[in-house]
Amino acid sequence: MAGSAPKLPLQKNLSRRVSFNEASLRRRHEPDTESQSDKSRHCGAICSTCCFWVSLILGLSLFVLIILSSMYYAFLKSNLPDVRLQRLDVFKIDVDSTRSDTLLTADFVVSLNATNGNGKAQLVYHSMKATMSSAGIEFGHFKMEDVTEAPLSSTILTVPASIKNLTVEDAAANELYESGKIRMLVIDVHVRGKIDVYVGGKRMSGFPFKIECWSIDQTEIDVGHAPKCSAQLATPLRLLPLLSSPLLSSNP
Repeated sequence: MAGSAPKLPLQKNLSRRVSFNEASLRRRHEPDTESQSDKSRHCGAICSTCCFWVSLILGLSLFVLIILSSMYYAFLKSNLPDVRLQRLDVFKIDVDSTRSDTLLTADFVVSLNATNGNGKAQLVYHSMKATMSSAGIEFGHFKMEDVTEAPLSSTILTVPASIKNLTVEDAAANELYESGKIRMLVIDVHVRGKIDVYVGGKRMSGFPFKIECWSIDQTEIDVGHAPKCSAQLATPLRLLPLLSSPLLSSNP
């Protein structure tokens, strides 16, 4: 019939279709929480695996460095020289007590005999500084000359100790002066430096070492004895930075 209103069932179907489409769009735009959770677990597993392998590689690298450091330490320690204080020359001890301060002027030379007992290794001592003390008086720091020592040989390491107008305690200065007059000085000598080792045309360089001579009695030296000093390397852990750089190079 013309002019009649649209049929109600058609309007009802259109409403259902719109509702269905809106629901579908909402489902499309809503995040898939299950999928994101799976991705997070997957990424976490990958990160855990990567962290494990990185930690393992770093741990193994550190372990290898420590082993190498210990091996070099043992090798170098076995090749350190035998050091003895062979001679003490006292050229001057002068105490000036005429002023408000007591001033000491002294000139000593200590001779250390270093024996390289290795039949293949050549040793080079360099960058050395020495200190000496007696009667509680520190004589300061003194630079020493570099020394090269062939296999199965001995060489003299000269420690110069010269001070001028050093302000000291009056009692200590008098003790040093009186002990020097009767040749009964007791001295401590310490040397720090670096040592290079040449073996088979290869050089291992820059290892820190120290020589310590404690309470050396001048009377013992005068009767022909040569008191033994301690020669030591740095601890193995201190050698780790050296192992991170090339140690072995051709002998120039």
